Amino acid sequence: MSQSITQPRYIQPSQLVPQHLTRYNTRKIKHVIFSGGFTINVIYWSDYACPFCYIGAEIIKKAFASLHTDGKLHLIMKSFELDPTAPSYVVSSTPERFARKYGMTLAQATARIEAISEMGREAGIDFRYASTQYASTLDAHRITKLAQNKYSNNTAEKLSASLYGAYFTRNLELSNHDMLIHEGINAGLSEEDIRAVLESNAYEADVRNDEKEAYSKGIHSVPFFVIEGKYHISGAQSLDAMAETLRRGLDVRAMSCGAEGCLL
Repeated sequence: MSQSITQPRYIQPSQLVPQHLTRYNTRKIKHVIFSGGFTINVIYWSDYACPFCYIGAEIIKKAFASLHTDGKLHLIMKSFELDPTAPSYVVSSTPERFARKYGMTLAQATARIEAISEMGREAGIDFRYASTQYASTLDAHRITKLAQNKYSNNTAEKLSASLYGAYFTRNLELSNHDMLIHEGINAGLSEEDIRAVLESNAYEADVRNDEKEAYSKGIHSVPFFVIEGKYHISGAQSLDAMAETLRRGLDVRAMSCGAEGCLL
């Protein structure tokens, strides 16, 4: 990606969603759910190194569970690198990088990082942000695209959860190919498929297209969730706020469902 593109930033939960963001590309989501439940589709732009993205993804899952519906949550991640120019190796500690990026003292950065980690722990995550090993997330996004395109959505979601945990809990480098192969195999991908992607530029265009799509729609901060192509959530909102927006999405799905099931 060109360096001339505005570099994204973490979104804060208090920030408002631009009202003009109303249309999203859902052409690849094609499935039929028959009686016994239906699927609610949530597309979200995210980066594996974004703490609010991981927190938001976990909260939206809990919010959906709180609705006590027999439907299913179909969570589709779209790529959005916080820093497309990030090197493939670690150059500094997270507190040092945070302080430099936001013009803070090291003590201020450490305190802010701990506050974010506490948000993660409140969401049920063993969150260890201070000791994360920041490097390029491009390859992590590329194997996610592999999972989404060649495997099932469940496999892709399992891989995403594993990569979030690898970074924020186990503090592994997301650019490390051995780690990506290990996590991919555990999620259900074949080693052959993963190596073929990592040893080429496969799916890089898909990652860039996700990012271009986001920028074209005015999205410069993540996470950004789009529910049933209609309702939006920006940032790691509260469980109640996410549940209310999901409820609206369920209303949209219910209106398109009949006795024989729901067609999308």
